[in-house]
Amino acid sequence: MSPEATTMDEHGTSERQTVGGRYILERRLAGGGMGTIWVALDPKLQRQVALKLMASHCAPTPFARQQFEWEAQAIARLQNPHVIQVHDCDLSGDTPYIVMELLDGEDLEALLNRRERLSLAMVDRILTQASRALTAAHAAGVIHRDLKPANLFLARTASGELVKVLDFGLALLMSGGAAKPHPEEEMAGTPRYMSPEQLRGIEPRLDHRCDLWALCVVAYRALTGQHPFSLEALRQMRMGNAPPAPPPPSSIVPELGAEVDAFFARALDPEPSRRYQSAHELASAFTSRVEAGRPSRPAKVLVVDDEPDIVVLMEQSFRKQIRRSVYQFLFAADGEEALEQMRQHPDVQVVLCDINMPRMDGLTFLSRVGEVSSLTRVVIVSAYGDMNNIRTAMNRGAYDFITKPIDFPDLETTLVKTLKHVRELRSTIRSTEENGLLRMFVPGGVLERLPPLLQGSDALAGERVEGTVVFIDVDAFTPVLHQEAPAESLRRLNANFEAIVPEVLSHGGTVDKFVGDAVMAVFRGPGHVDRAQEACLAIRRQLGTLADRGGERAPYAHGVCIGLDSGELVSGSVGAKASGRLDFTVLGEVVNTASRLAARAERGQVLLSARARELSQVPFEYTSLGEQALPGAGQVSVFELVRREGETRVAPNEPTPFVPSQPREEQGPAVLVAGPSR
Repeated sequence: MSPEATTMDEHGTSERQTVGGRYILERRLAGGGMGTIWVALDPKLQRQVALKLMASHCAPTPFARQQFEWEAQAIARLQNPHVIQVHDCDLSGDTPYIVMELLDGEDLEALLNRRERLSLAMVDRILTQASRALTAAHAAGVIHRDLKPANLFLARTASGELVKVLDFGLALLMSGGAAKPHPEEEMAGTPRYMSPEQLRGIEPRLDHRCDLWALCVVAYRALTGQHPFSLEALRQMRMGNAPPAPPPPSSIVPELGAEVDAFFARALDPEPSRRYQSAHELASAFTSRVEAGRPSRPAKVLVVDDEPDIVVLMEQSFRKQIRRSVYQFLFAADGEEALEQMRQHPDVQVVLCDINMPRMDGLTFLSRVGEVSSLTRVVIVSAYGDMNNIRTAMNRGAYDFITKPIDFPDLETTLVKTLKHVRELRSTIRSTEENGLLRMFVPGGVLERLPPLLQGSDALAGERVEGTVVFIDVDAFTPVLHQEAPAESLRRLNANFEAIVPEVLSHGGTVDKFVGDAVMAVFRGPGHVDRAQEACLAIRRQLGTLADRGGERAPYAHGVCIGLDSGELVSGSVGAKASGRLDFTVLGEVVNTASRLAARAERGQVLLSARARELSQVPFEYTSLGEQALPGAGQVSVFELVRREGETRVAPNEPTPFVPSQPREEQGPAVLVAGPSR
């Protein structure tokens, strides 16, 4: 039965359709000319999914199939919490389909249609999260090309509202540093959100910056309720003419201010080179402008109560604090309105909430507040102060409970305490994020020594240690720097590092540094030389697999040249302490020998010294390459690591190279020698 066929039961009622022999269509979510999106049940995993089903009239069209395939490939390249995830797909059948995660929430287009415009804080949050998705996409060589409010989904999750980028159906996949256009098309996208270079049609200069333009148009519309460019201005851009500058946002919404105006003046410059050049730069600039244009901010407190005089009561009781900008109060009459207020004002820190209210009561609101914010704290303020209500409120996450009639000095004491807790919590979250960023740039050995170092001790002083050093050099990469654009060169190199580093870490090694197009890794502790050799074999095997899958144009087609040596090292900090520049590393003859062996290795070879081979406790097979003169190391007895003893022999990774390899010195005759077995 084809995926779109239906059957009838004995009562003449149509049964639910099954797609791919597995997914049961339950209800239609959306549709268009190319196909439809359904809620489907995956009975194997007992979960609901979103299933995108190509329309039957499009399936025979090669262009439509190509477009569908590229959408699946584009999303599959990305593993980012702000990008919708693909679970499965089948592009070979009569009706291709893609299976994706099912999201709960609404898209930004629906929200804007309902509210017209959003607060600066909410737009800042949306832009920041969307930029993280674009950063991941652009690093993977994917240009979305159709970013708009309908493709930004505000998903409700257990940890709060999360922005997800949807619909990569018009995505361009970067190939060889250039965007590969879809066949049979001149221009693709939604004109209101297309950059000038995109409006003029596919050009060699079209790159990731068209996505940044679209995101800024989305932000402009969300803040002002208007599009920045008229239809006539879009027509002028399509013809290659410079459009008139968009109205400054503050001319539409005065409270936005000059800093926001300055951001959009640069972000929507018709010349790409004068705009922000990356999603991270764009989001950081927007946040900085928002902060710079914002006076000292009062603590934002949401009061949820249906009493008619609550607004007057709170404003009278806290009039001095409001006048001094200590507090800013927002109000909602019930839980549903409160959730909407929190979405509109994501910087709300504390909620004061009654229990007995229409539509949604306070205890139900408590169970839902985490959908919007996990950092806001709720204080229940209610006349229903019996132990049952107090226990229920606390079990659902209330921070405190105050009984009515309100004792306002006690309420302010509770507010001060709760706000202090929220600020400390947010500071901890920021520190955690900063520490995560720190770990990306600082070797683990330094982080382990930071606490005593901060207390004034010389924790990074030198010491002698035993260890193994490995240099993993991406072969023949230097010519790429001359042939490819800088962004594409770095993307190719980092793709190799993304495959290499996990293997180093999983075998107990640390990345000491990245030296140009090579990784310097250090292994210490029990079995360091054997773990290092296992890591080298795993790296070669993984890169070979990736190269086979990706073909000769894949980043992994370079292969690697690896050198390894083991013995005594000097570990410590080097640099100019007085100038504030230090590096924590290892030094010694072992480092030099490993580096020279990597330079001597052919693509796919792992070369090591006799010293490292003798220290091995695990039986490996080696090929003796005899005595060789290494610059700075003299005559060294060199061996090639073949495989672990007993494993099926496989040829070293020798895929078709991306660029011709540089000639290396001729090696002597090889002799197969079994490694030590102890």
